[in-house]
Amino acid sequence: MPRSDLDKGKFDCKKGDYCVGKANDLADPTLQTKAQEYRRRISGKTRPVSGEDIFEKIPKTKGYYVSRKYDGEFAMLIWNGDKLISVNPGGTVRFGLPCYEEAEKLLKKAKIKEALFGGEIYLMTDATRAHPVQQVVRVLRAPKSVHELDKLGLAIFDIIELDGKPVEPTKVVFDKLKKIFGKGKRVHPPEFKVVDTTDAIMEVFTDWVIGEGAEGIVVRHDRAGWFKIKSRHNIDVAIIGYSEGTENRKGMLHDLLVAVVRNDGTFHELARVGGGFTEEDRRTIADEMKRRVVPSDYVAVNNDYVAYEMIHPGPVIEISCLDLIPESARGGPVNRMVLEFDGKRYNALSRLPLVSVISPQFVRIRDDKEANVEDTNIRQISDLVSIADVEKPARDTDLTPSKLLERTVYTKTMRGNRMVRKLLLWKTNKEDTPDFPAFVIYLTDFSPNRKTPLEREIKVASTEKTARNLFKEMADKNFIGGWEKVS
Repeated sequence: MPRSDLDKGKFDCKKGDYCVGKANDLADPTLQTKAQEYRRRISGKTRPVSGEDIFEKIPKTKGYYVSRKYDGEFAMLIWNGDKLISVNPGGTVRFGLPCYEEAEKLLKKAKIKEALFGGEIYLMTDATRAHPVQQVVRVLRAPKSVHELDKLGLAIFDIIELDGKPVEPTKVVFDKLKKIFGKGKRVHPPEFKVVDTTDAIMEVFTDWVIGEGAEGIVVRHDRAGWFKIKSRHNIDVAIIGYSEGTENRKGMLHDLLVAVVRNDGTFHELARVGGGFTEEDRRTIADEMKRRVVPSDYVAVNNDYVAYEMIHPGPVIEISCLDLIPESARGGPVNRMVLEFDGKRYNALSRLPLVSVISPQFVRIRDDKEANVEDTNIRQISDLVSIADVEKPARDTDLTPSKLLERTVYTKTMRGNRMVRKLLLWKTNKEDTPDFPAFVIYLTDFSPNRKTPLEREIKVASTEKTARNLFKEMADKNFIGGWEKVS
C-alpha cells in the first residue's frame, strides 16, 4: 500500500476542511503515476459502443453488471485507515471534501485498514446538461462556500486494492462496494443493475441515457469484457487531408484528416476518420481529393505513419463519434495543430487545446455546407465540452515564416500531353518547436496519361546538408530522360 501521508502546510485550503495540493508533496509522490496507470488500464480494457450498436457489439451472455456513468472528475482514492485522499492523473491531490469525510466514517465502520478505489466526483444537484464536468471542476477549484461543497457526490465504481489485495470478480467488487458504501448519502456505489440479455442492457440505456439524460452506462462482465455505452455526437467538419491505401487498395481512400474552423478562420486539426465509408465512397472521395492537393509546411501522418496529402479545405462531411475527451490520460490538455490556409498552401501556427475524438465515423458528404467559420465552427465541440483558449486567436506573429531555398521545375511532352515535375526545398525556421521539421523537400509529379495524374513525395531533414543531399538525390532520380528544365 503506498503511503498517503501529507503535510497540510503544503496544501491550499479552500472552504471548511477541504484542501488541494500536488502529488509531489505527498510522502509517496508516485501516486500520480499509479493514478495514470490505472486510468490507462481501465481505458484500455473498456470498449466504446454506441447505443445503436448494443445488439451487434455486446456478446449475448448472462450476468452483466450495468452501472450508471457519472459525468465528473475521475479520482483514484487512497485510504490509510485514518484519512481519505484522492489523486487524479494530472497530479492534483484533494482531501477534506464533505463526501470524503462521510466515506472515512463508512470505511472505519467497515473496519477497512487500507484500500485503493476508483471513483468519480460529480455534482449531485444543480448540474446542467451543458458542461457538467466543468461545473464540477469550477467548484473544486474555487468553492464559494461549504454549502457548495455539500453538493458534490462521490460515486465509487471500482476497488483496486482492499487491505493490500486486489478484488475480483465483478460480483465481489459490487457486493463489497454495496456493503461498505451502500448506506452513504454523498458517497455511494454507482447505481447498477444485473441483467442477463442485451435487450435488458438496451432497456437500461433507454431509461437512464435517453430518458434521464445520464452521460452513459458502463457494462461489465468478467469474460465478455467492459463496455462504455453512450449516444453518438454528430459534427460537421472540413476535410484538410487524405491518405491512400496500399497494394490492392492503392488509389482508394485510406482515411481523412479533418478539422473544425476557429473563429479567426484558421483550421484546427480534429481527427483522422477511417471508418464508415463504402467501397464506392473510398473510390470517389479519393478521386476528388487528388484534384485538390496543395502544398503544406506541416506534415501530418496517419496511424500507419503515411503522410497525408493536404488539400484545399473541403468538402464538408458529417461525422459521428462516441465521445469527445478534452484531457489526456495524464490529465493534461489535448493539444492539436492549428493551420492557416492562405489560398495556396497551409502554414502551421501552433498547437492549442481541443479534444480526442473517440470512434469517429463518416456519415455523409454535406454538399449544402462549406469549409468556413459558419458551417464547421469549433463551437460544435465547445458546446459539448469545455475547451481552454477556444476564443484565442491562433495566429502567432512570433513564428518566423518558412524560407524557400530551392525550386526546380522540369517539363516533358509525350503523346501531345505536357507533364510537369516540380521539386521544392524550404527551411521551416520553426525547428525549435516540436511541431516542425527543420527542412522539407517536396516533389510533385503531374502526368495526365496516368490513372493517378498527380503524385507527390515528401521528405524531411534536420540539417541543411542532409536536406540538400536529399534534394539532389530526388532531382537526379526524377529529372532524366528527356525532361527539360523550365527557367
